[in-house]
Amino acid sequence: MNPVNAFGRISAAFSAAAALAALGAAVAGAGCGASDGGAAVSPTLSRSPAAQAELHRILTRFASGGRAERIALEPELVAFRERYRGDDLVRVADAHLAWIALEQGDVRRAEALSAGIEARGRGATGATEDIARVLRGAALRRAGKPKPAFGVLRPLVSKVIDAYVRALLNEEVTSAAMEAGAWAQALELMGVWLREAGDDERAAVRAQIGSLLRKVPIDHLVGALRAGQAAGEVVDPEVDLRSLIAERLAIVARERRDVALAKELLDRAGALLGRQGDAVFEIAAGAGTARVEPPTVGLLISTRTAESRRRGVEIAAGVAHGLGLLRPGSDARLVSRDVGGEGSVGEALSSLTAEGAAVLIAGSGREQATEAARFARANGIPVLLVHPPEPAALDGAFVFVVGEEPATGVEVLAAALAERGARPVALVGGGDQQGAAAAGGTGQQGAAAAGGAGQQGAGAAPQGAAAAQPDEDGIALTLPCDGPFDPRALRPPGIRGLILAGDAPCAEQALRAASRSVTIALGFEAAISPPPGSLVATAGLFPFSAAPAGAPTPDASGAALAAWLATHPGPPSFWAALGRDAGVLAWAGVQRLPKTGTEDPAEVKARRLAAASAVSSATVALWTTSASGFGGKRVLPREVGYRESGKAR
Repeated sequence: MNPVNAFGRISAAFSAAAALAALGAAVAGAGCGASDGGAAVSPTLSRSPAAQAELHRILTRFASGGRAERIALEPELVAFRERYRGDDLVRVADAHLAWIALEQGDVRRAEALSAGIEARGRGATGATEDIARVLRGAALRRAGKPKPAFGVLRPLVSKVIDAYVRALLNEEVTSAAMEAGAWAQALELMGVWLREAGDDERAAVRAQIGSLLRKVPIDHLVGALRAGQAAGEVVDPEVDLRSLIAERLAIVARERRDVALAKELLDRAGALLGRQGDAVFEIAAGAGTARVEPPTVGLLISTRTAESRRRGVEIAAGVAHGLGLLRPGSDARLVSRDVGGEGSVGEALSSLTAEGAAVLIAGSGREQATEAARFARANGIPVLLVHPPEPAALDGAFVFVVGEEPATGVEVLAAALAERGARPVALVGGGDQQGAAAAGGTGQQGAAAAGGAGQQGAGAAPQGAAAAQPDEDGIALTLPCDGPFDPRALRPPGIRGLILAGDAPCAEQALRAASRSVTIALGFEAAISPPPGSLVATAGLFPFSAAPAGAPTPDASGAALAAWLATHPGPPSFWAALGRDAGVLAWAGVQRLPKTGTEDPAEVKARRLAAASAVSSATVALWTTSASGFGGKRVLPREVGYRESGKAR
């Protein structure tokens, strides 16, 4: 894959003035040769003023147009070649036809045309020959031959006069060096490219170089930074490659919490770090040092998407409830980070450990959960995951899965609808859940026999059921719910079951559009009042129901709901309930740790191990499972079932 699409952006560099200059170079100075016996300038003066005027008009439009406009000029350039076959300006037309061929991805034709221009020039030099050589090198690179391309392009660096050709050359030769793995030469050429860029294109060039630097090995970047400092040059940061290298290394230092690299950056390039200077200084000063403070739990949420924001808010509310933070006299301490902006999951979790967290809670989605699991293993700190990670990440003594795949509830409901003959089924919202269970089995715990004691009409999800298979689950229609809902989407003939797997607004829209003859089923995230006779996915006490009027004492579900409603306006969502269970288990892990903080590496390691052991063996009342803890395992046991609305649990 080409790291840079040079020809998609060259119109900015190839201004109308540059095009006229190229044409002028092609037609001016007839018979001019080198005064010292060097290579002669190609005699490209046209005998036809009409030819000069026509090509001038074509090149002016070529220069000011975008990719589509340039490609559209191909017939006119071809017609020019036919009309003025013997004219030297045909080579100029051929150069731009080679350019168009590259725009179209026809590298063979581009290479053939540019080679022909060079052959007809018989070793001459000039603007047309420069374009031909640059295009031939670019064609070689795009054909997957970076080393030959580099050989063609490298001798031209800093020797091309025309600015638009020089801009193309610098981009292409740097890309060829990158693809060839010639890191030192690539960095050198990036410096040339940045210095020779015009003022109007420098910001774009800096962005392109910044993207390329992410592919350069770190040791080469550090070496270049040291070499630049040793040279002792004073250069404007805008044209100094060291500023971009320093920015890239600052990101690496932050992600890795690399104290040594942070100190070297401050020593060699402190003035070039910009807005990252404070963060690098904190790392260099030891702010990234692991510590344990009593009794501290770290929470990682994400606000990068609307879904992760909603889940994050709900999880945070549940964690705070589980830790008792809203009750007077709580000893728990909660520190949190949001990965909604810059920075990685690892960097955010490292920051939480630097604040003394001995147990971490993370993972509102599969990707974040997988990264958090890797962090747990690498750093020897217990992490409670609110969403299951990739199956391969379920390894090690410090990874604890509290959550459940929302797709598991969909599978259970689909099977229950099938038992009632309510097939085929439409699934609304939660479309990304269909492949999730297939990736991790039937949920992390598996959908156990549903219903248990007191659940009337309960069923079980078949092992390996996949909501996307119509022949197994009868789901014939999957509808997204990320915008205004079209009621007509739910009116195809034959739909008899409807699973609402999205959030509350999504479920309400679909419910209003549903036919009265359709059997309704509510997934875990559809936090709405279930219509009478509908099916509702269940896990432990979830979803909550109040004690019947006149009951002498509330049942466990009613008591839990009453405790929640004392500090919240409505019942807990599925993610809030999972967050509450994670908070209760995290508290079990930290509450008996020593009451004094420590940064001693051996003591930090010992306390984290003790916290992991306490989480593993904790026995507590949980909301989303009838189990009372992990039971020495790493995945919280859970039976996912369903109940019919209006019937007893």
